[in-house]
Amino acid sequence: MTHEQIRQAIRSGWPFFGVTRQGQVMARYVPYGPVFRWKRNQMIPTPLQGEDLLWWLQANDEGEEP
Repeated sequence: MTHEQIRQAIRSGWPFFGVTRQGQVMARYVPYGPVFRWKRNQMIPTPLQGEDLLWWLQANDEGEEP
């Protein structure tokens, strides 16, 4: 999935599986359920959901650029 497709999937509430620009694996398994990310060989719920999660992803993108 592209970065924009992941953002749209987070907003839509539908299940998805993708890798962000930073290499983080993210997924939603059930409609309107929590978004999970890969950490230490398991999928754990992200501490943020919805628009807050999108803001966090944007902040990570900006922090990675020189």
